[in-house]
Amino acid sequence: MPDRTDIHPPPRTELDELRASDRIFRALLDNAPILISTKDLQGNVTMANRHFDILDGYEAASFVGSNVFELFPREIAEQLWRNDRTAALEKRAIHEEETVYHRDKTLHTYMTVKFPLLDEGGEVYATCAVSTDITEAKAAQVDSVTDELTGLKNRRYFNIRFGEEQKRAQRDQRLLTLLLIDVDRFKEYNDHYGHPQGDQVLKAVADAMGQALHRPGDLCFRIGGDEFACLFASNSSDESQALAERIRANVEARRIPHQANTPGGHVTLSLGLTFIQPDSTLSQEQIYELGDQALYRAKHKGRNTVSR
Repeated sequence: MPDRTDIHPPPRTELDELRASDRIFRALLDNAPILISTKDLQGNVTMANRHFDILDGYEAASFVGSNVFELFPREIAEQLWRNDRTAALEKRAIHEEETVYHRDKTLHTYMTVKFPLLDEGGEVYATCAVSTDITEAKAAQVDSVTDELTGLKNRRYFNIRFGEEQKRAQRDQRLLTLLLIDVDRFKEYNDHYGHPQGDQVLKAVADAMGQALHRPGDLCFRIGGDEFACLFASNSSDESQALAERIRANVEARRIPHQANTPGGHVTLSLGLTFIQPDSTLSQEQIYELGDQALYRAKHKGRNTVSR
């Protein structure tokens, strides 16, 4: 009688291995807490995993086979399709943040990687998207870089964005402006009117900044205390000065009493401008120092003014 320990199972066929791989693949698709899908080059969904049932309006029977513009509100569909087209046309993986609504009508942010799928001839025939919900992480990040009093971004975020904005301005060949702002004689204001009233002044400054700088790409910060900063691109130094002047005039027009701020007796601002040319090799510290010097010149001229 043969020793059963010598009996080996028959070798697995290639078909068996394919079936096993397919089972593993389907298990991953069905259980992974991420969105995985593919679309053809016309924007029709050709595959979607089960996690899509978390999305608003999802219907299992009709999702696959429908066009992205049939499944999502137009403004959301446009961002999704734009990223698919970029991945397909440039034949590369792209990483973008995308927003979609969940069934509870809340808007969620996803970090998505989209990449082209190629046929045997190396031609793109579809795109694949893998998306991870980063809504909570984004909220925590925003809290960590937001000034609680004014709602502006803080110094930490200023340091993060400065280099990014300088590179963007270099790429677009645009003038980048750093604007530094101080409330004139703010210590004296707090001493006389109290810190709660001082907080209201800081909120008024933030509001004035937001009214003047509300274009996409305009960035406003509370650096600390009564120190504020703005980063924005412009077509000329005169355009930048006009925007700074708008902030100064807005605060002055509010006529907030400030007895110690002679001669006017109202809250005013001093503002210093420095300009970063696209070919500049100056460091962030050097540029900030130039802005600080311009701010000093504004104070030296008598405050309530914009200086370069």
